[in-house]
Amino acid sequence: MIAINIWMVASTKDQMFSSLEKMPYNEVGLVLGTSNKNRNGTENKFFSERMATAAQLLKNGKIDRIIVSGDNRTKYYNEPLMMETALIELGVPKEKILLDTAGFRTIESIKNVEKQFGLKKFTIITQEFHGYRALFISNHLHLNAQVMSTHRLPLKDSGNVRIREFFARIKALADLYLFT
Repeated sequence: MIAINIWMVASTKDQMFSSLEKMPYNEVGLVLGTSNKNRNGTENKFFSERMATAAQLLKNGKIDRIIVSGDNRTKYYNEPLMMETALIELGVPKEKILLDTAGFRTIESIKNVEKQFGLKKFTIITQEFHGYRALFISNHLHLNAQVMSTHRLPLKDSGNVRIREFFARIKALADLYLFT
């Protein structure tokens, strides 16, 4: 399990950017879904950071449009709509935002960029630790992606999610090599 995680990080680290200045231009940015609130009702900092990073990329000419991809299994929970609302509040014009309402998992969000929007080249916007898996999936699907990572959150705010990511990488490998 450790080797799989090392492989995913090592094979994708050159596609990871944390500096706006060094981030290459791509027509479209893909924001991977997450809820705007934590289970206890507090602000989800992962969500806030993704929205701020996406808006910053657009405002600085690093992307021209934003795809927001996420879960909307019920009428009471709609990640793409939550993301669209947050981006508009940050000054992103509505016509620059595209919704992918079938991004229930990272692998589906990545696949949908090509299937629904016809793109093979794009910028993924998420946290660094999540970006490695998204890039690994993209590379496996022969898509040309880079990640613009958000600001790092302290370990105290992200420890449980990082542990989950360790196991999600193993699941992604199984999805890509055993179940497809």
